[in-house]
Amino acid sequence: MKTVILTEQPINNINGMKYFRDKLIGEDKAEVTCLQYSPKERRDIIGEIRALRPDVLVTVDLPGFEQRTLTDNISYNLLDCKQLHLLLHENPGNESCLAGQLSIAMFFYCQGDALYNRLAQRYPHLPYLKKLSEKPENPGQLNADDRTESRSGACYYEALQEMLQEWRPGL
Repeated sequence: MKTVILTEQPINNINGMKYFRDKLIGEDKAEVTCLQYSPKERRDIIGEIRALRPDVLVTVDLPGFEQRTLTDNISYNLLDCKQLHLLLHENPGNESCLAGQLSIAMFFYCQGDALYNRLAQRYPHLPYLKKLSEKPENPGQLNADDRTESRSGACYYEALQEMLQEWRPGL
C-alpha cells in the first residue's frame, strides 16, 4: 500500500506520527512518503501527491485544503485515493474548507469530544466524521517509556484500519 503522509511540520514533532509511520512500514509493509507543506511555500502539493500515485493520503490538520481547482472546488476532491484527515488540534487552519463539497473518499477523524461535537454541528454534511479512539486496542502492549507516542500512533493506525474497512469502491 502506497501511503503519503502530509503535515505542516516534521512528523517527529507530531505526537504519535513517527510511531504511526513505523507501524505502517513494519506491519503493513507500506511504502510511506512523508511530505511537509506550508501554504506560504506556494507549491503544487496536490500535483506532487498525484505524481506519487498513493493508495492512501493521510493529512494532519488540513494542510493543502486551501488549494483550489479552476472552478473553486477543493483540489483534494480530484485525487484518486482514500484520504484520512486527522484533526488533532482545536482550530485547524483550513477548517472553513470543510464547508465546501467534499469527496466520499475523505474520512475525518478528530481528537476529543469538544472538537468532534463542534465539527459535527457546524459541518453536518461531512462524508465521514468520527472521533479518534482514546485507547488503542491493546494498551497493555505499550512500552512505558514512550507510552504517549505509542498510544497516539496506535490510535491513528486504528483509524486508518477502520477507514480501509469502511471504504467501499464504486460508491
